[in-house]
Amino acid sequence: MGCLGSVPGVPQAPEIELDMEAVGEAITDAIKGIPDNIDKNVREFPDEIKQCPDEKWAVPDTTMELAKDYTEDDLLLAATVSACGGAVKDAIKDSIWGQFEPKIDEQLDGVEPALPKGIKDKAKDKFKEATIDPLVDKAVDEALDKLKEEMNKTDKTEE
Repeated sequence: MGCLGSVPGVPQAPEIELDMEAVGEAITDAIKGIPDNIDKNVREFPDEIKQCPDEKWAVPDTTMELAKDYTEDDLLLAATVSACGGAVKDAIKDSIWGQFEPKIDEQLDGVEPALPKGIKDKAKDKFKEATIDPLVDKAVDEALDKLKEEMNKTDKTEE
């Protein structure tokens, strides 16, 4: 049995088109805030660790733990990984989506005959999951890799 889009007479959403260069620029701009998040984490994590009743503190939005006797390198790595975690990715995705959803709505609202809300919503969800979300995930992961690489270079030059 085929999907509903292949049934004659059932409305089908058109392919959504966006200026992907503009999407990429918006993602790049959003990622520029990650160093500020790292700095904030470096400032705030020590107090969180001190207040933790356990010997190890679970680093937010990661699978990492910091021991009470952490090193500055441990702190910086934890702050960096946390600053590139799922919550940050989700916030960037929401921000990017908020910028481009009106353009998508405009495209879908211009289809004749008018599309039912359910078909529009499904087309938007599918586009976000297949296009925006993976682009943000990849960009944040690449930023994290680059930051880790820079930290490793710094460690080697200090030795």
